[in-house]
Amino acid sequence: MKKFLRAHILFPEYLGFAPYFWVLFILPVLSLTSAIEGVSKYFWSAIIIFYVKVYRDSFMTTKNFDLRIVIQLVIDMIFAVVFNYIFLFVFTSFLIGSFPLENKRFRRLLWMFYIFLGVSLCRVIYVLLTNDGNVDIFDLLLLILSPALPVLASRSLSEKQRQKQTLESENQRLHLLAKERDRIAQALHDDLGQSFSLLALKAEVAQKLLKKDPLKAQLQIEQIADEARADLELVRQIVHDLKYETLAQVLYQANEKLSQAKIILIVENDDNVALWKQEVQQVVAAVINEAVTNAIRYSRANIFKVIFKEDESNYHVTIRDNGIGFAAKQISFGLSGIKQRVTGLGGHATFTTENGAVIILRLPKRKGGSDDAQNLSS
Repeated sequence: MKKFLRAHILFPEYLGFAPYFWVLFILPVLSLTSAIEGVSKYFWSAIIIFYVKVYRDSFMTTKNFDLRIVIQLVIDMIFAVVFNYIFLFVFTSFLIGSFPLENKRFRRLLWMFYIFLGVSLCRVIYVLLTNDGNVDIFDLLLLILSPALPVLASRSLSEKQRQKQTLESENQRLHLLAKERDRIAQALHDDLGQSFSLLALKAEVAQKLLKKDPLKAQLQIEQIADEARADLELVRQIVHDLKYETLAQVLYQANEKLSQAKIILIVENDDNVALWKQEVQQVVAAVINEAVTNAIRYSRANIFKVIFKEDESNYHVTIRDNGIGFAAKQISFGLSGIKQRVTGLGGHATFTTENGAVIILRLPKRKGGSDDAQNLSS
């Protein structure tokens, strides 16, 4: 039931309660249809319900977005012509205004908006001139402002989105830098802290044994030399690992790229990903980079989400956007190499289209661990 509500009824969580508040303004339209007698009353009520459904789905994915706008504009025009009610154009204008002014789609949809609005305004103006119906002062004010609504909405939303993305980008950068610092500190503490303490202890023992038992002191010094060389190799390994991009770095870079493309990045449950195995981080980072490239080039999305999870045996990553989904060639060429890398670690990758492109990764915490668990259970 919860899955059904999210898929077909509820608005996306990132929008908060604002869309539900706006939907309340459709209630006056139902009062218009309730005054109609006969079966046609149910017909017009069904049209309104369908309108709300199309309006809601426009927030879920950009696939067929233009078609949904056309459907809304047709219904907007019908209610303006039949009922002299033009307030529905406000809903469509804010959807169109969700795109930046410089966006080509915004300009295309704006012209469509003006064509349908122009036909509707001709009807309303005719009513005003002939007094052949009722048009209140609010409708008259809306009549004057309506051509500018999409542009005003776009400017307002673009500025708010720019400020929000700048703030989120800076917060994300500081958050990721802090996690990267903690990761390095943890690696140094875990790998070198105990070893250095042991070396210091052995050096003290060797110093005390120099006069009492030179042979044992010599043995201690040799052990210190061996462990020091091992620690040197460990330091080199840590430095070598630092040269690779971590998930924290990749997510920060992804946020920068997506922001430039007017796509919002949402990351969930990323608190512990800095502790994931280095080879796992590298593969997941490669998948995220490829998915970001696809989203910017092909998806027509405005939301890009990465969700991290883990259980006792596996790491789980879900990457999705709300665009048009995968084209066959994108899966076969763009992501096939990454799928092989995931399989090489004993993991599994799936690519599907569900309200946009969806990539699901499962990577074992130890190579072959997932398969071993399955064999034991069978």
